[in-house]
Amino acid sequence: MSSCPATLQELRSAIARLEGRPSTAPKQPVLSSGLEDLDRAVRGWPSPGVSEVVGRTGSGRLSLILPTLQRLTRLGRPVAVVDAFGLAYPPGWRKLSLEHVLVVQPGPERAAWAAEQLAASGAVPLVVLMDGPRLGRGGPRIQRAAERGGCSVLILSERSERALPAALRLQLRGRGARGLKVQVNRVRGMPAGREIWVGMG
Repeated sequence: MSSCPATLQELRSAIARLEGRPSTAPKQPVLSSGLEDLDRAVRGWPSPGVSEVVGRTGSGRLSLILPTLQRLTRLGRPVAVVDAFGLAYPPGWRKLSLEHVLVVQPGPERAAWAAEQLAASGAVPLVVLMDGPRLGRGGPRIQRAAERGGCSVLILSERSERALPAALRLQLRGRGARGLKVQVNRVRGMPAGREIWVGMG
């Protein structure tokens, strides 16, 4: 039942678009991705909210989120990275202000719990969960935690998790001269299923 108002608003927005009228849907607050092409296509990372970025390791997932991490940390705002398997190496991530990066390596069994606690804390504007295990019932808990903490949660994984209540779903489709090819599988209030090119500057 909790999703009924959102569904109604999406229907009203769709009808308004079909009738050629401006939509009255309130725009969801977002956190800029720092990438002009991506912000133009999806407005940015929902905040509060959960975004899913899917692609194999080395596909460009980190490149897609790194500008947000760079901007927040250079502004002195802390970000949290939950590294389920201990593979992340933030000193190798370009232009980060490392004193504002909290890296948590709880192991795969506790990764979802750690992300949930950080998201609910209200202490960080952004939590990144890297390659955690399948979330199952933990997905809705992370989404509720993001809302309580007023935080964006970015979940990077190799496979999409349909049960995850993500407001934004992106899938990396390859690289080319124009940057990263990204398929937009879900974005609230806008058409899904598009492929876009995101320039890396």
